[in-house]
Amino acid sequence: MSTDSPAKPPLKSAAKPARPPLGGIGIGGLGTDDIDPIRQYGLSKGFLPTETELPAPQPAISQPAIQPAPQPQPAPASAIVRPAPTRPWQAMLPDYLVEELRQAAAREGTAQKVIVLKALRQAGFRIDDIDLQDLRRR
Repeated sequence: MSTDSPAKPPLKSAAKPARPPLGGIGIGGLGTDDIDPIRQYGLSKGFLPTETELPAPQPAISQPAIQPAPQPQPAPASAIVRPAPTRPWQAMLPDYLVEELRQAAAREGTAQKVIVLKALRQAGFRIDDIDLQDLRRR
């Protein structure tokens, strides 16, 4: 009679996307190009980029005898539109109205804030389109 317990099967790890080293720009032997994998990883996770300018092109080594034709400049990347900064605001509303807002938000699949902003827009207040997006639900 042995007291050995049955061997447990090895755990299988779920395949996760490879995350680039985030120790710092230029650290870890990656050089100056290490920002690209970090940016690509962030974009794959749905983060908005923080820079709206394209990096300056590196000057090419040109030979004095050959004058290349001037290349048309590419159009600058369009600026990323972000929602306006927000601040908390509280209002006391009747219970029945809060319940109607909750049900309407569930029915439309959006936030109560979006429903209130749409109503304010219809009342004539300036509400930008980007502020009507529920950024929690993409």
